[in-house]
Amino acid sequence: MEISFFTTLKPALAGAWIPSFAMVLIQFAYMFIYKEVGKRATDTSWYTLADKRNAIISSLLQVALLILSVFVPLKMGSAWFWIGAVIYVAAFAGFIKAFHDYAAAPADKAAQGGIYRLSRNPMYFFYFLGMAGVCVASASPWLLIVIVPFAIYNHLVVLGEERYCEQAYGREYLEYKRKTPRYFLFF
Repeated sequence: MEISFFTTLKPALAGAWIPSFAMVLIQFAYMFIYKEVGKRATDTSWYTLADKRNAIISSLLQVALLILSVFVPLKMGSAWFWIGAVIYVAAFAGFIKAFHDYAAAPADKAAQGGIYRLSRNPMYFFYFLGMAGVCVASASPWLLIVIVPFAIYNHLVVLGEERYCEQAYGREYLEYKRKTPRYFLFF
């Protein structure tokens, strides 16, 4: 059975939208359940102009991924699907763990417990990894075209947040930053 990397864009009942929207639902569920945590996580009062631009572009790319996912079928039963599904399930579990650990962190300190001992930015990492899993499971060049700039702009948002954390938490955050990778094993 040959699998074409290129897909046609047509609404699909068993489409990439299912896992894509599940990732977003986790975000909204945690912000609804833990309202104070949601406020802290979405506080952008410290954004510079560049941070605002990066966050807007990142958000627009996320919306584009979600809309596009409605028109991209999953390659059910193929090797692409199974590899992507494994990546997605691992990312989904890590994403939930990251939100849980963020919610458990003291409000006046940077999250450093749980999965945050292994990564300074596990929410961003696992969201991207989950969407990469969706891209693989659907073998979609269309999702790939959007996910690459999405990753770049998410990285720029992370750099802004880390700059803010250095200012807000001082020496404690700098020590945390020194000993904890930004994206797990990656720089």
